[in-house]
Amino acid sequence: MSPPREFTAMGPFMRGQTAGMLLICTSAVSAPPDAAQHGTDAGYADGFGELFKGFGDFDWDAEADRAKQAVEQLWKRNGWTDESDLFARDLGCEVSKIPPWEVTARLSLLTTRVAGRYGLSEEQAKRLQGSILRETAGFLFKHSRTLIEFTHEAVGARAAGKPYTVEQVRRWSKTIEPLMADTRASVERVSKQIEPSLSPEKKAVLQRDLASFEKRADYIDKMATSWAEGNWKPEDWGLEKDPIQSGTLTAPTPASIAPPVIPTEPIIAPIPTRWVPHDPGTWIAYVIDVQKRYGFDAGQKSSAQSIYAELVSRASDYIAAHRTELAIIPLAERAEHPRYEPVCTLFGELQERLDALPTTAQRNSARE
Repeated sequence: MSPPREFTAMGPFMRGQTAGMLLICTSAVSAPPDAAQHGTDAGYADGFGELFKGFGDFDWDAEADRAKQAVEQLWKRNGWTDESDLFARDLGCEVSKIPPWEVTARLSLLTTRVAGRYGLSEEQAKRLQGSILRETAGFLFKHSRTLIEFTHEAVGARAAGKPYTVEQVRRWSKTIEPLMADTRASVERVSKQIEPSLSPEKKAVLQRDLASFEKRADYIDKMATSWAEGNWKPEDWGLEKDPIQSGTLTAPTPASIAPPVIPTEPIIAPIPTRWVPHDPGTWIAYVIDVQKRYGFDAGQKSSAQSIYAELVSRASDYIAAHRTELAIIPLAERAEHPRYEPVCTLFGELQERLDALPTTAQRNSARE
């Protein structure tokens, strides 16, 4: 499994079979607008490689080929044969051929394909790319522990040549709901952001792609309940002909796979290293800074993440609702422009609420 998600026709591919069809059929890109253009630092921390340590000589090319076969089986069985369905399938498989730790290469390919599909200009493509970067950071910030555990168990099983079990899928399915909710919200936000700039013809393509996404997301919602009750079958994920699932492929023994290292900080890849008040996509950098500065415990981190998620959502809603008038404001003027004042005010609220979390002892320690 790779942490980035599949796509409607605009999100990184959540390939593979892990954690139910969340990894095969869903998507999500999203986010507040205009990525690196808002002054976001170019330095991003890439943590994906850490997730794949301990799997020995795992052949990603072979696994990507097996995943492609599974996806094609699944699409065929479910009758997902509309043009948008096939575009999503083919792009997902193409992106998944690139190892998930090669984030830049995946992002470059994805952006190129999506820009071509929607007729985006070079400037629009750059903004989309920045949105993907920031959305990935926010998603991993919130769900990194779950994704790390999924990744290790699911990829570990594949690397060891072990088929997935009904019990594994039952456990994974019970954790899908919050990830799916965030995925669907992300897709809705990004579609509202890019649609105004599209031609009528490309708007129609976008609407078909969104309908295609909803069809697969509904499939997950329906099937996840059944999987959580222990009613999973390999064909539900297109795995009936998979050599690992059927036990016909030899692979390293489970003993060769090291246990996962669950970090005390979320793995965020990529993440901006400085924050800009008028750009919610950079606010996560402030959250991380506060957590590190005061040495937050688990409870404080959870509170900080909840506050961050709430305020970014509110800021994103404002930006989506005023997209047209905000887009015409020159980048250099946005930090002081009255139309961006509500966003900056929300960042101020984020600062106040996070700065109220440290204890007296933590404040004194931070001053030393």
